[in-house]
Amino acid sequence: MISTDFAPNEFADDALASLITLFSPWTWTKGNCISECNKIIHSWFPRADSVHFLSARVGLYFLLKSLDLPINFSVAVTGFTCEAVVLPIQANNLHPLYIDIETDTYSMELNDLNKKLTPQTRVIILQHTFGMVPKYRDKVLQLAKLNNYLVIEDLAHGFEPSFWQKQKLTDNQSLLLSYGRSKALSSVFGGSIISSNSKLMRKLKKIESTLSFPSFIFLFKLLCYKPIAYLIKKTYNILGFGKIIHKIALILRLLTAEISVKERKGKYDSYLEKKYPNALAKLLFHQLQKYEQRVGERSIISSMYSKNYHIPHNSFVTRFPLLIENRNTTLNDVSKKSIYLGNWYNQPVGPGGLDLDKMEYTIGSCPVAEQVCRKIINLPTLVTKHEAELVIESLRGN
Repeated sequence: MISTDFAPNEFADDALASLITLFSPWTWTKGNCISECNKIIHSWFPRADSVHFLSARVGLYFLLKSLDLPINFSVAVTGFTCEAVVLPIQANNLHPLYIDIETDTYSMELNDLNKKLTPQTRVIILQHTFGMVPKYRDKVLQLAKLNNYLVIEDLAHGFEPSFWQKQKLTDNQSLLLSYGRSKALSSVFGGSIISSNSKLMRKLKKIESTLSFPSFIFLFKLLCYKPIAYLIKKTYNILGFGKIIHKIALILRLLTAEISVKERKGKYDSYLEKKYPNALAKLLFHQLQKYEQRVGERSIISSMYSKNYHIPHNSFVTRFPLLIENRNTTLNDVSKKSIYLGNWYNQPVGPGGLDLDKMEYTIGSCPVAEQVCRKIINLPTLVTKHEAELVIESLRGN
């Protein structure tokens, strides 16, 4: 089984780390793993502080809340994003202001940003789509500095540590990291806000201190995810054992969904407003230790795709974007070979099926993004060279 979306980061050592933690319940809530994670994180983002939550969308919610913006002000976002970005905006009685994208890095198009900004816009969420540094990043930061906007750089999809070690964050910059299961760093759930703005960080840490830890039942299910997901992937093509294991896990409700039922209906869900527990920090620390190696591996595979499809790309992407005409047919055809490719994003605010009216998105407002949404597929980058060749071969003729 080769998959872009399902447990892309989970290997045998990750499953083992989760199993060991699973049988050490006295370490689930409190411990020193967060401070160990911080040592690595702060080495990549020097001269900045961090605060952690059970999810990145909760971190974004509290970050926006701490700004004390007037009701009905707007936050600029790309028209090529997911509900996890938009729902925290709306939950703060703010409005998303959708900006079209360019097709080099699938991030904000500068002219459209300048055209749509209003006096009620005080925040820009600059998405590093698929882990790529936005084409107009420097110009957006310059614009923000001149107009006193806060820029939240959304690194949820992934990032290259070597890039950020050379950066110096300003007080009007914050970074958003995600440790969701489909991202470049996975502790199943989790996220961080990183900033050098001491006043902002004091507010966020005060908020975080009032939160409780997730329940033991919830943590038990999260710790089950990595070993079960790894077992599913390894046995998927062995007489369908993986499919059976997956079905049993779903029946027993051992796998917690990434998106809640309430979120799928277009409403912010506060159930993840919790502290980031030591158990998940253990899983994160395990992945942080090998992250730079994984970045290198992803870069090699991305280069293979770039060369084959004659597409210039950043060396590092967490999932390789490819535009094709017959997407649905292609995804169906390759799935028959146990190759499951992604489709981030198949509508301007994903996932597909989400009510765009509730997301305050107007069809036609981001035409480039909408065109990309009709054609994009994502190829996995954390795979072996042989697996990448199988992906390339499976797409020939489609």
